[in-house]
Amino acid sequence: MAELDERERTLLELRFGAEMTQTEIGKELGLSQMHVSRLITRICTHLREAMLADA
Repeated sequence: MAELDERERTLLELRFGAEMTQTEIGKELGLSQMHVSRLITRICTHLREAMLADA
């Protein structure tokens, strides 16, 4: 998580912490739902790859 920038951490916090939908996050941050979806997918892929590399 430390490797993520502030926007990436905010996206994950809103999605998984506050349990907001992608549409709600998009409205909050001024992004489309599709862009939010792509960003979350990219962030989760990055985290997954980093965890597997550490294993």
